[in-house]
Amino acid sequence: MKKVFLAGIGGIGMANVAALLKEGGYDVGGSDANIYEPAASVLKRAGIEPLTPYCADNIPTDGTPVIIGNALSRGHAEVEAALDAHVPMYSFPDFLNRFVMSQRPVMTVAGTHGKSTTTACLAHLLDSAGLHPGFLIGAMPLNWPVGACWGGVEAPFVLEGDEYDCAFFDKRSKFLHYFPRILILGKVEYDHADIFPTLQDMLLSFERLIRIIPRGGAIVYYSDCEATCRLVENAPCRKIAVGSTASSDWQLLPDIRGLAFRDPDGKQQSCDFSLPGQHNRLNGLMALAAAHSFGENMMDSFLAGLKTFRGLRRRLECLLETPHLTIYDDFAHHPTAIAAAIDAVRERYPHRRLIAVVEPRSNTMVRNIFQDDLAESFKKADQVVIGTVHRQDRIPVSDRLDLMRLSGDLGKSGIRCDYMNNSEIPMHLHRCLSDSGTVVLFMSNGGFDGIQLEFVRLMT
Repeated sequence: MKKVFLAGIGGIGMANVAALLKEGGYDVGGSDANIYEPAASVLKRAGIEPLTPYCADNIPTDGTPVIIGNALSRGHAEVEAALDAHVPMYSFPDFLNRFVMSQRPVMTVAGTHGKSTTTACLAHLLDSAGLHPGFLIGAMPLNWPVGACWGGVEAPFVLEGDEYDCAFFDKRSKFLHYFPRILILGKVEYDHADIFPTLQDMLLSFERLIRIIPRGGAIVYYSDCEATCRLVENAPCRKIAVGSTASSDWQLLPDIRGLAFRDPDGKQQSCDFSLPGQHNRLNGLMALAAAHSFGENMMDSFLAGLKTFRGLRRRLECLLETPHLTIYDDFAHHPTAIAAAIDAVRERYPHRRLIAVVEPRSNTMVRNIFQDDLAESFKKADQVVIGTVHRQDRIPVSDRLDLMRLSGDLGKSGIRCDYMNNSEIPMHLHRCLSDSGTVVLFMSNGGFDGIQLEFVRLMT
């Protein structure tokens, strides 16, 4: 049996990779400092028993390939042990390209926002049509018990393509390893300031991605985004535009009751779609256009799949619904995504008090790069609560997100903004509830110290 070891197996992305390889016939081992949910359940379901904590002796020295997680770098005990033992080391994107996807048609979802949702939706549509796709999602889908599936040998393989780098020894963007036949490219805007000093540096990675698409392939792209349109302008393959304008091949039509669109043949269609918000309807239409580009005679099956797609955990996931209180948890960590999540909740609850609760955690959000944009993103909230700024002591004061200024800017717009440690937030929210009904929307790309569930427990 083939063996593989994943150092840094405890994140949901690496846990899903481990589950994928286990299903593909690998004897999978791994290690991490500790294992928390939801990765713990993914690994247990796959029958993988990770080693904790990290230790040099965890690294196999019998020639077993070792996949090094992105969070590990020089000086780490297991990295140094692997280098000393001269074991074969890979980043997980490189390993997937070499040993999982090399003979399969790859469909990659890229862009700054909506990758996980669009990937999960596309995989679900293909599965609904009986194509048995393989897939890898960097989150937990609600239509499957894990975010990974090996799929059929000749079936398409669907995965999200992250522009972030791969490992300490592989600084290319992950998606450059995937060589997609079909690329789904959403809105592209600046992010990941820790590895891309400028927008142009980030766009260069996307330009390189487009260069490796074969002439017989296709790009499904978001045509409302100027940066995305510029990127695909000279693409060497078929281009399929998805957007809100009449010039798009697939036009998203205004309808909050479901997913309404005009297809490339000019036919207006609509179907049930349970995910709230314009951004999610766009994600659904992008997935539909990509699925159609792979199997044009399967439209009825794809539409049936849209009706049954349930979304992902931590993507506007409803944690509690009572007559007077609704609690949502979302992964938003960029002003555009924060605004989209707030818009979606406001669309569903137009007359309720909306409290947006954010943990500045990503390497871009903790900086003042989006200081003004962040204030603008909260304009449809009634109240804002900002939690602990993650590792702010590592950010120079001159570069750090200014919470006092943010609070002042929101106050000028009549929006109350409080900032405090994460641990103080549940009780603070309890004091802020309205008798006429309140929606609380938590947003973070990390665990938020578990305060979402703590607040749910407090209110039940």
